Amino acid sequence: MSVIRTIFVASLLSLNISCGQSSNKIQTSTQPEEILLPEAIDAVALTSFDDWIDKCNLLPANRKLNGRLPSKDQLPLKDLKEFKWLLDQFFEQQLTGPLSVKTNWLGDQPSKETFFNTSKAYFEQGGIPFEPFAQKLNFDREAKVLFHGDLHGDLHSVNEWIKHLNREGSLDGFKATDPNLNMMFLGDYTDRGAYGVEVMYVLLRLRVENPGQIWMARGNHEDIQLTMNYGFLKEATSKYGPEFPIKRLSRIYDFLPVVIYAGHGNNYIQCNHGGIEPGYLPAALLDHATPVAFHLLGDIKQKTFLDTHKDLAPILGSNGNRIAQGNWKDFIPTSPTTPTILGFMWNDFSITSEEANLTIFPGRAWVYGKELTGKVLKEGSSPKNKVRAVFRGHQHSGAPNPMMRRLVHSHGVFRHWQEARPPSPAENESSLQALNLETGNKRKLVEGAAYTFNVAPDSNYGVGNRYDFDTFGILTFAETFADWELEVVNLTNIRW
Repeated sequence: MSVIRTIFVASLLSLNISCGQSSNKIQTSTQPEEILLPEAIDAVALTSFDDWIDKCNLLPANRKLNGRLPSKDQLPLKDLKEFKWLLDQFFEQQLTGPLSVKTNWLGDQPSKETFFNTSKAYFEQGGIPFEPFAQKLNFDREAKVLFHGDLHGDLHSVNEWIKHLNREGSLDGFKATDPNLNMMFLGDYTDRGAYGVEVMYVLLRLRVENPGQIWMARGNHEDIQLTMNYGFLKEATSKYGPEFPIKRLSRIYDFLPVVIYAGHGNNYIQCNHGGIEPGYLPAALLDHATPVAFHLLGDIKQKTFLDTHKDLAPILGSNGNRIAQGNWKDFIPTSPTTPTILGFMWNDFSITSEEANLTIFPGRAWVYGKELTGKVLKEGSSPKNKVRAVFRGHQHSGAPNPMMRRLVHSHGVFRHWQEARPPSPAENESSLQALNLETGNKRKLVEGAAYTFNVAPDSNYGVGNRYDFDTFGILTFAETFADWELEVVNLTNIRW
């Protein structure tokens, strides 16, 4: 199958997603202003879905490779022609689609010299600023949004998910056939697995062929500094040598929002990889007139949030106050981790409701508790539009711990703060059974809750925690938030 440039541009300018108004169309009446478009890109013949699956089925699982890479003669992409073409198409979609429409932006639209200049990057000398942004998506009542947690180079699981959606008729190959289908990936696509290149190929195929139905949040591993140290750069260059376009691939991460507020009507879920970021409040973004909207985070105002909300003191407690006073600051991020971490990509949540509302995970991030999370969500809401809960991934371990035990026990989606007392060091499966945690396949959402999605199973996480099922969630909307429902689906026939 090949798809030519004009088809993509036409699809972007008449983009349909399910939105919260009577019309499904994203507002595109204002054409892109002063954004430099790339030269016409020659079409290439892309691998058919069936051929892709057949080739990938010959690949050994990460579990069998045990940290090694497959031999080059096993690779489903013999060269980088398709991969580079998909990268070019992805960039062109950003330069001609909703991001390029001035009226879709709250405040100033980013400039062509920085944000839209795909020839430069913030991580190179003489580069452009790091400009993270938030996105709002308001869907029609009929929309269904499918969520998946971290992939970490697990190709077989993501392929099985796409095969599953083909069998049920939502996809035909990589192409969506159901106009109400939306797929949202919650970050961390590469590193720690042997198939980061192939996973990115799949995600790019989905995104390029369905630009208004595939959504990707930026995780903490969508950062060139991490990919240099956690496996992806070594994987890519071992497979394809210096020809692999690591800078260009890393640049696409700048076009992924660090947080997506997805909802219907006046209710939204905060969807991101890490956790809460008290320095950014989305109320004005949620109130923005267009159903798809964007906002540069700009100055993150953590210290201002602390200073202007005096009622935080009893929530934080003495130790939490010391942590906040000593660490929260107002800053403009220059990378995902400088001058401090960006919470949407890095932060975590406590497990039980009686744990402290703010602690530090040494060397990683801050951990937020129930009351503090609820406070930040409330302050980020407007009188009209409410942020009700959080969907995210990120909080995983390759060895059993209280979080991983609960993720596995809860069939891959764990709702924080169902318990009061901190986890017992002696807990086991029997004690977890006695807690009556949510394990059903259909669950009503709880306001103020954080939901963590498990990482794909063909990974050191799956091996270390002894699970072999992949998980995705299906969010369906209703007119009132109390009637929203999350269906948890497990896929167990992963090809090992």
